[in-house]
Amino acid sequence: MTEKHKHGLTLEDVQTIIGRGVLDEAFRQAFVQDPETVVKRLGISVEDDGNARDLLKSIGEVLEGGSDVRSAMDKIRSAYEDSSDGVIRPRCA
Repeated sequence: MTEKHKHGLTLEDVQTIIGRGVLDEAFRQAFVQDPETVVKRLGISVEDDGNARDLLKSIGEVLEGGSDVRSAMDKIRSAYEDSSDGVIRPRCA
């Protein structure tokens, strides 16, 4: 049996958020201003998960231009690992 993540964000969710943030300026601006509302519109709730909110904040800082690429990757990976069970996989069952 596959263990579930401790939060509502999967690796696929993170990839979607980063991809949309890179390609869609309106999405990026909205996400930087209010990430929880934006992901809620995507059907993702992080309401009761501080680690997932920290992950969204890290992604927002990167999308805002606050990090170089290497620092950004390290920061997002660290925040993801803190908010998950430590296993990188595309989907939780």
